[in-house]
Amino acid sequence: MMVNYLAVVFGITVGLYIIIQFKKTGLEKKHWVYPALLATFPVYYWLFAISASDYAALEKEAVIGFLFVALALIAYKIESFAGLLLLGMGYVCHAIYDVGHNQAFVNQGTPLWWPEFCGAVDLLVGLYIFYYALSSNGCQTKNA
Repeated sequence: MMVNYLAVVFGITVGLYIIIQFKKTGLEKKHWVYPALLATFPVYYWLFAISASDYAALEKEAVIGFLFVALALIAYKIESFAGLLLLGMGYVCHAIYDVGHNQAFVNQGTPLWWPEFCGAVDLLVGLYIFYYALSSNGCQTKNA
C-alpha cells in the first residue's frame, strides 16, 4: 500500500489548526466540542457513498458510523477524565478505521487521498485529547 504523504501533511496541518483554534477561542473548554467533531466524521463517508450512489457501502458506513456517533455521545455523557480517555480512544479508533477502510470494503465515492488525510487529523486530535485529559486542564474541566 502506497502512502499519500501530501494528504498526511495536510491532515496534520488541519488537525493542528483545529486544536489551535479550539484552544484560542476557548471552545476546548466546552465539553461538547470534541464529541461533536467526532460525531461528524462518519457523515463524510455517508456523503461519499451517496455521491457515488454506492448504497451497499452506505449501509456498511452507516452501521460503523453510528458506532462512532454512539461513542461520542457516551464520552459526552460521562463528562470526566474517563470520558476524555474514551473520546481520545474514539479518535484513534477512527484513524485506524480510516487507514484500514479500503481493506475492509470499498466506498466508491471516497477520494483516494481521504484515508491518509482524515486518519492524520483523527490521530493528531486523539493524541491531543489524551494529552489534554492527562493535563491539569483536562482533569478539572467540567462544563456544558
